[in-house]
Amino acid sequence: MPYTDMNEIRFFCTSLLSLSVICAVYLLFYSKKRTKMPGAKYFYLLMFTAIIYNGCYVGEINSNQFRTALFWFNAEHLAIPVQHYLWALMGLEYAMVKKRYINIAKYLLLYHPVLYTIIFYTNGIHHSYISSYRFESNGFFPVIFSTKGNLFFLMVASGTFLGCSTVYCYIKAITKSPKSYRSGYIIMIIACIFPWISVYLNASNLNYLGIDYFPLTTFFSGILYLYGIFGLRIFKTIPIATEMVFRQSREGILLLDIADRIIDYNDTFLKLYPEDLKKHRRHSIHSFLTRNPELYPLLEDTNKFEFSRNYDGEKRVFSVSVNPIMAEDGFGIGKMVYFEDITPYAKKQESLEHLASDAMNIAEMHEISFLQAQISPHFINNTLSVIASMITRAPEEAKELITNLGEYLAERYYFDSKSVTVLLDHELETVDTYVRIEKARFRERLNYHLICEQIPDVKIPRMVLQPLIENAIRHGILKKADGGNVWLRIICRNDELLIEIQDDGVGISEEKLAGLLTDDSNVSSIGLINIHKRLLKYYNKGLNIQSTHGVGTIVSLTIPFSIII
Repeated sequence: MPYTDMNEIRFFCTSLLSLSVICAVYLLFYSKKRTKMPGAKYFYLLMFTAIIYNGCYVGEINSNQFRTALFWFNAEHLAIPVQHYLWALMGLEYAMVKKRYINIAKYLLLYHPVLYTIIFYTNGIHHSYISSYRFESNGFFPVIFSTKGNLFFLMVASGTFLGCSTVYCYIKAITKSPKSYRSGYIIMIIACIFPWISVYLNASNLNYLGIDYFPLTTFFSGILYLYGIFGLRIFKTIPIATEMVFRQSREGILLLDIADRIIDYNDTFLKLYPEDLKKHRRHSIHSFLTRNPELYPLLEDTNKFEFSRNYDGEKRVFSVSVNPIMAEDGFGIGKMVYFEDITPYAKKQESLEHLASDAMNIAEMHEISFLQAQISPHFINNTLSVIASMITRAPEEAKELITNLGEYLAERYYFDSKSVTVLLDHELETVDTYVRIEKARFRERLNYHLICEQIPDVKIPRMVLQPLIENAIRHGILKKADGGNVWLRIICRNDELLIEIQDDGVGISEEKLAGLLTDDSNVSSIGLINIHKRLLKYYNKGLNIQSTHGVGTIVSLTIPFSIII
């Protein structure tokens, strides 16, 4: 006799399962936008299988005839074997297992979903997975009761192997990871427990009312996975910055979150602003700026500015650099503000300006030296942070990046002071080293292309190409959320060498472009002015800049072969 009544227990289970399907759909779209994070793409696929499983189970528990319930029961098993497989791969990737091992596991672990599917859908022949079905009331509504066979317990054992392997990877990762990572692994381990408890309850027929708790437990586990993957992993930048840079840095550092609230500051910053900052922590920076108006540019989307302040009994000049903290999926999660005491540089620059009229050649060499030594502290600190994060998960890449950084610093700090020129080939090596460092930091957001049929054996002024490439990267493509391309073209034509640096970044507004190469332009273009003036002095031709806002920029210069400097 068919069952028709909808009681409170059935309604409660149906509502809970339906809610889990709705939430899984939301998590599906949420994770799709962040699939570059470790384990996120497998979490995305897990949510897809959860929608199938939980949706079919809604159909099963609301079926009043055995044939209909069995149809939904069979449909559920399209997702169940794949879930076990995806759990294992998500764990391997989240635990930062080497990529080659993950690629091997993708194929080896396929045995489970393939074997499971074959065994289940051929059960009508061998009856060794489920030997018999019963469609009976559990006291509230009808459910399928089954007698399990040997192959059922074989697949439970296989799934247990996958689950234990995943937990092993998490535990191993805990022992090798910084403290800031460990809570994420613990959350992931807890998330593994709930589904397997329901599996063992079902295998031993101890599940209350004969209800399969697996769909619901996978939903709750999904919430924990969400927190472990997107909640704890996304903020790893902040503890790494605190541990690796904050306390040991000679520069003052202030951390702001995405809402411009003060998160933390180091001892150097506290010496610069000795007032009690604790009451400002986790509050908007606005209240702090009312007492320190020299820092108002922090609210104006300014990447760099300078200010003067009495410090240690004398007037000091400080340079402030504002750098976004980016998660691995490209989303901004805060800002890191650096305060560098540049008083010695400011005094040196002032001295050079007084000597310029009497000693232009000496002043020029000092300008080049200043440019070479003018490496932003956040560039070094961020590079060291990248190296620190790669040491455990990619040691070979970390070694290569350390070598590149050493070469880059050596080139920037040491040079032949008797010559203002350098071979083009040598300058290109410096550019290549710099790009490799930036590529290690920004990955697929940065694409660099050198276009040159044959590198000519000519000399060009020092510190021309690398600053132009840096400008294209920092002020062009890295201001775009998805990055872009930088092209360096070297063309020999007639009696001159044409060099073009092109990017497909954000471009430059017409107003800013008009004053970019003038002395009254903003601070960010000082490097361009220096290069422009030197080229005018040597060749009577400076930089040519063409830009379309929102499309990109082309900076070009020509080196006549007939003029030797």
